[in-house]
Amino acid sequence: MIGVHDIGGFHHLGPTETVDDTTFHEDWEGLTFALLLVSGTVGTWALDEFRHIIEQMPPAEYLTTPYYVHWLEAIEELCVRDGFVTRAELAERQQAVREGTLPAPAESEPDPEVVTTLIDGARKIAYVGLEARRPDQPQAYSVGDRVRSKTMAVPGHTRLPRYVWDKPGVIVSYSGTYPLPDTVAHRLGENPEPTYAVRFDGVDLWGPGAEPDTSVTLDLFESYMTLDTDAARH
Repeated sequence: MIGVHDIGGFHHLGPTETVDDTTFHEDWEGLTFALLLVSGTVGTWALDEFRHIIEQMPPAEYLTTPYYVHWLEAIEELCVRDGFVTRAELAERQQAVREGTLPAPAESEPDPEVVTTLIDGARKIAYVGLEARRPDQPQAYSVGDRVRSKTMAVPGHTRLPRYVWDKPGVIVSYSGTYPLPDTVAHRLGENPEPTYAVRFDGVDLWGPGAEPDTSVTLDLFESYMTLDTDAARH
């Protein structure tokens, strides 16, 4: 989809300002990170759905809120979708926090088996990651093929950056077969596709004013491109 999140390659946005190398600047940021790991262990959603929810944030809110607020927005929506909490319950608890009337947690012993499952799952996601590669499928393209990326002005999720839409490139390697984010984000199945490392020349991306001898290489799904017939004729 076309959204305020997709600003890669845009001109006149200025440098990216960084504060320091600290991962979490406030306690709630670390708790949000942990909450994502726990909810990802017990939930039915995938990372692509998480990303797409963030993409749908109102532009003004997206641009003026911290990184981990975006995470909280997505986590809340996913937990509502999976039935762990309702919007009314979230609103009630938020109001209680504002008013200082939040009740003390109930004193009960957690189920050791549940705790172990959550901790093991969170550790796997944080330190190992989830296996995403799928068995190789027949590939439509080969190394050296000249291709052209599509224009993906779609209403849903896509991982094709806007700055390479309808640009010529050359395939430099096969990168493996992976679930297609465009369908995974909407719970429409994995539909795994071959992916390729595609190199784009800087002049093709940004015009004659691009820095000389600049190129960008992206891993793209097979359905994101077609053979560049214009290049083939030449």
